[in-house]
Amino acid sequence: MSGIADHSAIANSNNNDDLQRFLDSHFTSLESLELVGDFLRAEEHTHALLEADLETACKHTETVVGEASEVISKVNAESLRLIDLHSKVVGSSVDADVSAWQFRDGTKIMKLVASLAAGVGEHKKLSQTKAYVDVVVDVEQTKAMASQCRDEGGSPGMLAAYTHAASLLKKSCDAESTHQAHTHLLELIKQAVLDIWKDAEDTAAKAQNAALVKLGWPGKMDMSMAAAVETFDAGFSMLLSLDCVNREYKSVLARCCPRVLGNKKSALPLEHLAKAVDIRMRYHFESNRSTNRVDRPEWWLSQMLTMARNLVLFLESHAQHVYQEAPLPRLDIRNEFLRLLQPIVQRKLVHDRPEYLKSGLVISHVARELAGFEQTLRDVYFYKGPSSLERFLSDTDVFDAWMEAERATAMAAYMDTLNGPDAFELVYDDDMLGVDDAKPSRIAEKVVLLVEDMADRYSVVPSRMQRLQLLCITQFPLVIALVEDVEEEIGEFNRVTLAFIRESNIPGAFGINKSPGQTPLISQLSRLAAWYQTIWYVEEAARDWNNSPNYVDLWAAVCQRAHAMDKHSDPRDWRDCCDEWNAKDRELLDDVTRQDSADSGDDWIDGGIWERSIGTLATLKKRVLDMLSKAVNSDTVGQLRAFRKKNAWATKGADTGASLRASVELSSALSGLAQLISSLADMFPFAAFTRLMRSLSAEIDTFITDRVACAHSFNVAGGQQLTLDVETISLVLVTSAPRADLRRMPQRVLPKAKECALILSCAADSNSPTLTTTGSASAIPLALSEWAHAIADTATDTQEAMMVLKKLGISHLSVKEVRKLLGNRVDFTDSSV
Repeated sequence: MSGIADHSAIANSNNNDDLQRFLDSHFTSLESLELVGDFLRAEEHTHALLEADLETACKHTETVVGEASEVISKVNAESLRLIDLHSKVVGSSVDADVSAWQFRDGTKIMKLVASLAAGVGEHKKLSQTKAYVDVVVDVEQTKAMASQCRDEGGSPGMLAAYTHAASLLKKSCDAESTHQAHTHLLELIKQAVLDIWKDAEDTAAKAQNAALVKLGWPGKMDMSMAAAVETFDAGFSMLLSLDCVNREYKSVLARCCPRVLGNKKSALPLEHLAKAVDIRMRYHFESNRSTNRVDRPEWWLSQMLTMARNLVLFLESHAQHVYQEAPLPRLDIRNEFLRLLQPIVQRKLVHDRPEYLKSGLVISHVARELAGFEQTLRDVYFYKGPSSLERFLSDTDVFDAWMEAERATAMAAYMDTLNGPDAFELVYDDDMLGVDDAKPSRIAEKVVLLVEDMADRYSVVPSRMQRLQLLCITQFPLVIALVEDVEEEIGEFNRVTLAFIRESNIPGAFGINKSPGQTPLISQLSRLAAWYQTIWYVEEAARDWNNSPNYVDLWAAVCQRAHAMDKHSDPRDWRDCCDEWNAKDRELLDDVTRQDSADSGDDWIDGGIWERSIGTLATLKKRVLDMLSKAVNSDTVGQLRAFRKKNAWATKGADTGASLRASVELSSALSGLAQLISSLADMFPFAAFTRLMRSLSAEIDTFITDRVACAHSFNVAGGQQLTLDVETISLVLVTSAPRADLRRMPQRVLPKAKECALILSCAADSNSPTLTTTGSASAIPLALSEWAHAIADTATDTQEAMMVLKKLGISHLSVKEVRKLLGNRVDFTDSSV
């Protein structure tokens, strides 16, 4: 860089003085003078390079000048063309001397170009204005044509006008321009499209609806009216054609003119058919007319069904063929029309929703009628589509209002019955029901009717989760309340002893409402029997419910959910968590497809939805029956107190051989026992009565064996007397029931007491006389002296002794009891006894 600067300094030296000063300033020493040659050579090289660069620059300049000349020539030609165009637009040339535009003077080129650019811009604006005016004129002419066709009833002309307007809208929307004029033009076209669309749609829809009215709709349609059918076809086809245009320009209309498409999601003519139904629905059932009754959903649903029924046949037989001629996707217009009715139903339900929330029981009525409406659509018209009932019940507030109303109403009815004086009074007798059937009390009948009525009402609910919630909230509490109330009655009963009740002869004391001719005991047993019948009737009903299809389906859903949540969980625990169910639980419970794929493991354990309730009722029933059995046994044993205290079993005068009669001490007890058994037979069915009698027989058998036979001394005459007494008691037990099928052979009654009597009445030795009781002889053929030693000897093996006793016909008494009886025989002496 310093060499170049020095070279410039030398070049600028105009005389020798300058050169001298340059040399003096740069070469001041001998050493620097020696470098002069090198310096000159470097400067020469630099100079040669500069000359080469200069030559290259000159060539480039010549090229650029040539190109510029060509550009100027082109600009000259274009300018002349624009001048000519400008003259045509304006009318004459602004410059009289056209030769002045020949660009002979280069200094005027830029001015000319600027002038021409201004002319070009003006021409462009004028061209845009002209195009704008042309489109405006086209739009106005299209609108005028549409109006004329509308007035003249020319559907094809209106369709053509709408199609042309839609094409103009597409061109205008596709043109990318932010100019204000373009924006105004686009708005003009949008409005024109919308106006033409409204006119075309309204004209076709009116023609279609007018034709339907002429044909008789919404009543039964008369297809013989050819003119009306032709008018309908024209309107229907026009709407289909408009639908085709909308499909062709759907993207443009959705972007630039969405009001044309609106919320239409189906074929245009079907939309207007549904709209005709909607208008009538609003007029009759959403206005102040008397037909608008919230508690009468069947009115508006039946009206909708009537309108649909009268139109569906026409759609299937005629309109379907008209639709198939249009270039539209395949569509089942019958099913599509029925689908379009669902929003009308849903809007009506939303309209009445505030009233539903005020009166929850109306919801069940609405749900049932709505289910019947949809069932008719599916079964008769093969409808396939969304369900308005599911959407209606998916409203949490509506469903909760229904549940609460069901629960409150059921509990109020239950409490009204329970508080009545005849709550546990049996409703039917044997003439109405079988003698072995459960006879309901009024409260039991009320519980069963309430549960079954609620089950019938909510059986239409599609969601199994909602049905389970209704079951848990409304039905289970009734059964639980009944169990709790009966347990409370039992607790009150247990606070009053039967012995004290027997001694009380005051009618109505301690809750006893004694009927004429009934003892206090029978009255109290009747009370227990009423509780037993109440629980038994509800239990039997619960078993029937458990096997009904509705509850079997719910049990399957519960098992399905339990298996999906935890394979080892118990489905019976579903009641503990149903209040916390969420969307996931609903999906598991309502997914019917999972049943087929679920394995058959713990999912399907034996049981049912009512299993725990059945178990609770069965336990309570057994408790009541045990109380009955205890009361009966205690009373009977008390009546036999005098028989137990009898001590004349071994008197000397007893062996006279005279004819014997039943002990006097038994007369009163046997009379009361017969009355008691007869009453029990009337109160209870065969199974319960049999259980009571078995318990009573076992109690008497044990009483006679332990408190009489083993507790007193006997001779053979006393034994014979005991035999007669035991046979008499046995006969009373098996013959006191009024029904023949409740009587059984006496051989199985009082088995131990009979064996005691056999031993005590057995002859002491073979020489002793045999005493008889009314012709009956001892069943033991051997005298005591022949076999008693083998039994009484303690050295005898117990098994061997039992074998000996079995051969003698004694199988119920133990060896110890037989030894005790042998020891009580005062007329038999043996060293081993």
